[in-house]
Amino acid sequence: MNLTKTLASINTTIPSSKIFTYPTRLAGAWQPEMLEIHLPECEIQRPEIYVSVSPGSTRDLNIKSKNFYYKIYKQLTTPLKYEDGFIYDTRYETDGNIAHILSCVVPAILVAQDLVGEKVTVILRSKACTMAKNAYRVLGFPIICTDRDVEGKIISATNPKNGSYTGWYKTFFNPLKFEGYTKTTPEKVFISRKGTRALINEAEVEDILKSYGFQKFYYEDIPIHEQWSLSKNAKVIVGLHGAAIASIVFNHNNPKLLEFFNPGYVVNKYRHTVAAIGGQWCGITGQMTENLIRDLDIKQNARSFALSPTKIYPDSLIKALEYLEIEKS
Repeated sequence: MNLTKTLASINTTIPSSKIFTYPTRLAGAWQPEMLEIHLPECEIQRPEIYVSVSPGSTRDLNIKSKNFYYKIYKQLTTPLKYEDGFIYDTRYETDGNIAHILSCVVPAILVAQDLVGEKVTVILRSKACTMAKNAYRVLGFPIICTDRDVEGKIISATNPKNGSYTGWYKTFFNPLKFEGYTKTTPEKVFISRKGTRALINEAEVEDILKSYGFQKFYYEDIPIHEQWSLSKNAKVIVGLHGAAIASIVFNHNNPKLLEFFNPGYVVNKYRHTVAAIGGQWCGITGQMTENLIRDLDIKQNARSFALSPTKIYPDSLIKALEYLEIEKS
């Protein structure tokens, strides 16, 4: 059996938006002021998506592994034969990050399922994290955990890291159902974080958000189906940049997202995601530190502050909520 499917390239319009900053003397030497950064509208062309199915082995995918011992293990072991359906190898994408699963793997599987007309089995590494296994099971995908090559009806797809799937999120995720979905959840959700990339003044931020009717959640403390239910139903989500926000792909009620960043790690992933599902986005950056320019612009280390905590200015938060037209309760 040999099957192919191609989805044409698609253009995504990214609406104009704003980022509000912590007060800085870069705005005025004698008095620190909050900056209001305007992000103009732009259009992004996504490349076409190509999916194919053919009999063979996962070895035929020719995906290079960085793990030397893993490569040797596969060469020395007998391939696992799978004859119960179609298989998609996810072992070369991190399974410890839910954002990678939802944005890089699941869309490719959904396109493949549309092509073959049945559930696709997901191949994970033998020691895949519990979160990943739970996520695929909640979505109804059968899984195989193995480090061996697998022989069967192999699916190959366009590399998702170039953003090719983003423009199709509404098509892919709108009809998708998951086990344990709860219809009744808060309309205003505040996703906070523990450990890395946490909020230094979380209590202060939470008090402000409470006055607007937000309820706080730590997604790392609740099951996958509860996380996805909250994000699917919410009208407004406020959260620190991170993997937890990725589940907004399930939301097709024109959601509003207010995203917090450390000023040394501002990225456009979820601005683009929200545009693709028809929502509205706004950003807030926290307080600058003395090593910001040195590490980012002089040393050119883009991930210097990727996991750093940050402090959000209360007036920036209020300004951003006003910009998104969020009213107090």
